[in-house]
Amino acid sequence: MLEVNDLHVSYGAVNAVQGVSAKVDEGRVTLVLGANGAGKTTSLRAIAGYHRPKSGEVLIGGRDVAGSRAHTIVRHGLVLVPEGRRVFSTLTVEENLRMGAYRAPKSQIQQTMDEVYDQFPILQERKDTAAGNLSGGEQQMLAFGRAVMSRPKVILADEPSMGLAPTMVETVMDKVREIADSGIAVLIVEQNADAGLAIADDVSVITRGRTVWTGRAADADRAAVHAVLGESELESAAE
Repeated sequence: MLEVNDLHVSYGAVNAVQGVSAKVDEGRVTLVLGANGAGKTTSLRAIAGYHRPKSGEVLIGGRDVAGSRAHTIVRHGLVLVPEGRRVFSTLTVEENLRMGAYRAPKSQIQQTMDEVYDQFPILQERKDTAAGNLSGGEQQMLAFGRAVMSRPKVILADEPSMGLAPTMVETVMDKVREIADSGIAVLIVEQNADAGLAIADDVSVITRGRTVWTGRAADADRAAVHAVLGESELESAAE
């Protein structure tokens, strides 16, 4: 459903991403691992249309959308759940969800809303609550629910476990797995390698802006440890 080939992204003279590739099929979770500064978030933002890539392909269902603006990419069925959740804090839960459906046909909005409430019962309980009054975990579920409201084919998720209590991390990650099991392709960036590997089908490891390893999550233990250690330790281990 999503295929990224040899993505390059620059900030002026700085080459932040220098050859990232990844693939995720519908109903599967691909986990992107890497040390801080490896280029993970920049890659996600470029895929989603927030940064214009210097070169490379971003294929959604075989259509290359690399370089398109974010609102155009959303129309092709790809949405980003950003780092830090970014909910509209003064709007209610239900108003936030409706914001996610701003491009959806009005005839589908209530049906999709009901599906989101079935998947995230806590959101229905809090539907009239201002999003800023939710806990971190509830806000993260709201961010995913808002993304699902656009009826996407692909969801990108940037560090969904960041800042959450350990018990809530498991709950949120289980919800990510449920979203994938519903038929959506999920590409997720995570610093919490253990939490990510628990739900992932496939793994892509990034070092210094390049993809250095891809494979099944079941085979990713060594690569995950290297990614968490950091790039200097990775080089020492390779030697």
